[in-house]
Order: sequence, then structure tokens, then C-alpha cells
Amino acid sequence: MRPAPDSPTRALGYVRVSTEDQVREGVSLDVQSERIRAYCQAKGWTLEGIIRDEGRSARDLNRPGIQRVLEMARQKNGSRSADVLVVLKLDRLTRSVRDLGHLTDEFHRLRFGFTSIQEAVDTTSATGELFFNIVASISQWERRVIGERTSAALCHRRAQGQRISRDPFGWRVNGDGRTLHPVQGEQTIVAQMAAWRGLGSSYATIADRLNLEHVPPKRGARWFPSSVRSVLATAERYGSPLAA
Repeated sequence: MRPAPDSPTRALGYVRVSTEDQVREGVSLDVQSERIRAYCQAKGWTLEGIIRDEGRSARDLNRPGIQRVLEMARQKNGSRSADVLVVLKLDRLTRSVRDLGHLTDEFHRLRFGFTSIQEAVDTTSATGELFFNIVASISQWERRVIGERTSAALCHRRAQGQRISRDPFGWRVNGDGRTLHPVQGEQTIVAQMAAWRGLGSSYATIADRLNLEHVPPKRGARWFPSSVRSVLATAERYGSPLAA
């Protein structure tokens, strides 16, 4: 939720470097922090703090700092300590269009502002709303392309008699390595995911609900929109006895 017109905007900074970035000029944590402070001062915003991810790659969102940002953004409006996240560059936040799409969808849903200084992205403005739509469209396109490629690859492998290497959520690979057997407990979750999707919930919303209800994914610590989409695609491809 954006602050009232007569109240100052409260900003939260985020900075990140990986081990490779630390030896490159211009991306150190101190440089990023100073640029964020100067930007907030120029905008008349109150900088409430800066969250740091030191020595962390941007290959995914499994970083303590990013998870802390999301936790703060998900707090109820009255208890939030900040209204907008500020980063120096988009690649400090993530290098993945898919992850950027997930983050911007989440910020937009929570009405939590987002600003990237170098790219002049400010979603607290009307022009910034256009940025959300562009990123979301690109992210959706990328997910569909990845899904199509994955589906085509699996079909080819099955046609060639190749084995399935890992159990997908909701199923167990049979002894032949080529067919799947439904796992009852996980199929209940698959059915619930399919029901939410049928009611119009986005993949991001479903992932949030699963995380809030502490439903463990097959791999990793959290659900993401891409993993929800993969499970539902598998259910459509192989058939789910409960989600039909």
C-alpha cells in the first residue's frame, strides 16, 4: 500500500554481491549502499535500513536477504516498516527474468513499491505500472517456452524408451523407470492446487498459499510459481486420479 500523500515514503534498501562481483569495480556493498542513501535523500524518502546479501549468487531467490525482504513486504500494511524497495541495479536483485517476474508480481499483489536506480524503474509512479506489465508478459512468455521445451524433451525421451530420472511431486517413478505411480498424500495437494487454479488463482498465489500452509515441496525449501506450474503440467500430462 502506498503511503498517504502527507506522509513520507519509507524505503528499504537491498544490496548484493557474489564472490565474483567483489573483485569488480563499482558493485561493492558500500558503493551500492551509498548510491541508495543518496537516491533516497534526493527523493525525500526515509531510508529505514539496508538488507545485505554478501557473497550470494543471483541464480535463484534462495538468499537470506531476499527472503527477509519478502517477509517484510508480506506484513500487514499497518505493521510494515517500509513502503518501497530500492536497489541500485536490477541484476543486484536477480539475473533471471522468471524470478524478476515472480518478485514484481508479488510486490504488485502486496502493493509494495519497487525502484531500481540505474534503470530508472519506479513502480510508485504511473509509468512504473507499465514496467510491471512488461516484465510479467516477458516472464509468462519465458515460462511457456521453457514448459514447451521440457514437454517436448520428455515426450522424446519416452519415445526413445529413456528413463525418468526423478520423482515429480505427486508421483513415484515405477521400477521400469518410464511410468509413474500416484502418491496418495501428494495427490491430495495436487488436487487442491488444481482446484485453486480452476478458480482463477495465479501460480504465484498458489505458491504463496502452499508456503503459508507449510506444505513441503519435493525438492528445495519453498514453492515457486514455476514449480507449481510444473506439477500441474505433469498432472495434465499423466493424469491425476484426484485432480480430474
